[in-house]
Amino acid sequence: MRVCSSSFFLVRDPAATPAARRRVRALVVGWGVQLDEDTRLALDTVTSELVTNAVRHTQAPMLTVAVHVNVSLRRALVEVYDGSIALPRRRRAGMTGESGRGLELVEHFALAHGSERTERGKRVWAELALPEQPVTRRQVMAASRRAVRGVLRALPRPGRAPIRPPFAPDSTRPRTAA
Repeated sequence: MRVCSSSFFLVRDPAATPAARRRVRALVVGWGVQLDEDTRLALDTVTSELVTNAVRHTQAPMLTVAVHVNVSLRRALVEVYDGSIALPRRRRAGMTGESGRGLELVEHFALAHGSERTERGKRVWAELALPEQPVTRRQVMAASRRAVRGVLRALPRPGRAPIRPPFAPDSTRPRTAA
């Protein structure tokens, strides 16, 4: 099971949104996770929405973005911490409105999402599905080493009686009645 985590700070500024999007994607790809086009779109959109909401709705000068990936479970978690205690709420966006659709987008792309108050403000998070990852050479080698160790443990060692199946025809052990 491979789990990777990292966090970084951003200055609360509109330019923080594209910077966060690039940084989150770079972290995930840097951990060796291969993203398909749909997952890349979901990761970018969710990161953008969480950071944009934090930039718009807090007065704190800094934001914290945390990213956690569990490759075995095929999950990525994006968290944004800000200084506001006001939890996000779903708003009704007008047909021509430019805002109010952020939580709808997060709901669409995320497996789960939520928010909670913290000691210094709030945490808003979203969990995303990752595509199935190809088996790496390292995983194949690790599985091979485990198999070899298992075989070596089963082989007789000097000073230890050989292992024989209980009902082998050449076994000298008496059979027990079933």
